[in-house]
Amino acid sequence: MNSEKELERKLQQYQELAKENKNIDVAVLMASALDQARRDEVDGKKKNRAYLVSVCLPPFGLFYAARYYFSGKSDGKRVALICVILTVVSLLLTWGIGEMLMSSVSTSGLDLKQLQSLNPNDLKALLQ
Repeated sequence: MNSEKELERKLQQYQELAKENKNIDVAVLMASALDQARRDEVDGKKKNRAYLVSVCLPPFGLFYAARYYFSGKSDGKRVALICVILTVVSLLLTWGIGEMLMSSVSTSGLDLKQLQSLNPNDLKALLQ
């Protein structure tokens, strides 16, 4: 949003300059300003990679968050915030699924003492 206000301010300046001097081409100046604004944003492919890493490899998403937070790009802080949110959600989901799996193993009736009391010869006979 801040970049939109900046572009609007530049457009007004260019229009005022064009009123003063008829040789100034506002369209070319505005195209240049738009190109500069695009270069000042994080590239779409890099954003997608950061989001994917944040979801699939949660701890590493924090590295992307720090990288884009301090990048100085116009949308860097927003990208960093999204990376942090995706990383936290992914970590919570991973932890929750792990807890569910571990609780289902512990309630399935298998006990460590029962597994240790198995005779290896009984297992061989069972497999043959």
